[in-house]
Amino acid sequence: MSKGASTSKQELPVWQRQQAQEVFQAGKQLAGQPFVPYTGPRVAGFNPDQLRQFQATRGLFETGMEYDPLTGIQELAQKEAPQIGQVGSLLGADIGAYQSPYTQQVIDQSMADIQRQADIARGQAQSRAIGAGAFGGSRSALLESESQRPYIEQQARTAAGLRQAGFEQAQRAAESDIARQQQMAMFAPELELKARQQQAGLLGGVGAEQQARLGQLGQIGRQQQQLQQMGLQVPYEEFQRALAYGPQQFGLLAAGQGVTTPTTTTQKKTGLGDVLGTTAQLGGAALMGGMNPFSIFSDERLKENIKPIGKSENGHNLYTWDWNDKAKELGVNDPTTGVLAQEVKKYMPEAVIEDENGYYKVNYGVL
Repeated sequence: MSKGASTSKQELPVWQRQQAQEVFQAGKQLAGQPFVPYTGPRVAGFNPDQLRQFQATRGLFETGMEYDPLTGIQELAQKEAPQIGQVGSLLGADIGAYQSPYTQQVIDQSMADIQRQADIARGQAQSRAIGAGAFGGSRSALLESESQRPYIEQQARTAAGLRQAGFEQAQRAAESDIARQQQMAMFAPELELKARQQQAGLLGGVGAEQQARLGQLGQIGRQQQQLQQMGLQVPYEEFQRALAYGPQQFGLLAAGQGVTTPTTTTQKKTGLGDVLGTTAQLGGAALMGGMNPFSIFSDERLKENIKPIGKSENGHNLYTWDWNDKAKELGVNDPTTGVLAQEVKKYMPEAVIEDENGYYKVNYGVL
C-alpha cells in the first residue's frame, strides 16, 4: 500500500496579471507628472476694523502713559504722619461772638412794656393824689415814687435775667463749638490717612489700567508677529512639499506595481496508505479495548456531507464526510476519509463486520 502523490503549481490568474499591468501604467503616469507649486495668496491680512482697533489701542496706551502714578504714590509715602491739631479752650473764647444779635432788642422791648405799665401806675397815683387834695405837693411826689418803684425793680430784674440767659446760651454755644472742634481735631489724622489711602488706591487703579493697556499693545504686537510668521511659513511649506515630491511620486510608482499573490494549486491522488495512516491514529485505542485495530466504523448511516475524492491504487472508491449526531453518540469522531462500508460489503464482504448496535465497520487491513 502506498500513499498518493501530490503536485503543486504557483501562478498568477490572468485577471490579476492584467490588473497589475494597468495599475502600474497608471502609477507610472502619475509619477511622471511635474511638480506644480501653488502661487496664489495663502495668508489673509488684517481687515480695516482690526487696523482701526490697533490704532485706537495705541491711542489709549499713549494717553494712559502721560501720567506717572508711581510718583504720586511716592509723594504720599513721603508725607509726614498727620497730627492732632491745637484747639482753644473756653477761657480764651469770645463769648460775645456766640450771643444772639437780637438779645438787646428783646431787652428793649421788655423795658418798653414795663415802662408802659409804670406810666399807667403813675397816672393812677396822680389821680389818687388829686382826689386826696395832695396833687403837686410832697405827698403827691411820694405817692408817684412809690408807684414807680416796683416797675423800676422789675425792669432791672428783667434786663438782668435776659442778659444772663443770653450769656448762658452763648456760653453753651461756645462750649458746643469747642467740643466739635476738638472732635474734628481728634479725627482729622484718621480722615487724612483715609484720604491718602483712597488717593493711593486711585493711583493704583491708574497703574493697573496702564498695565492693561500695555498688555493690549503687546497683544497687537503678537497678532502682527503671527501674521508675519504665517507669511514666512507659506514659502517654507512649499519648499518642503517640493522636497517630498520625488519620494511621493516614487511611492505612486511603487504602489502602481502592487503586491500580487500567486495562487497555489495542489493535486493529490489519494492512496489506501493515506487512509490507513489516518486510521492508525485510532489503532492504539482499539488495541487497548481488545478490538481489531483496523476495524473502524464506516457505516454510511453514521455519515453526512459525503463527497467522493477519487480511487485508491486497488480501485476502492474514496470519500470524505462529517460524522452525524448518531455517530457522535457512539463516540465516533475519526476518521473522516475512507470508504463506505455498504459499498465495500457488495464486492468484499469479508472486509465488513457488524457491531452489536447494527452498524458496519470496515477492516482496512484487508483492503
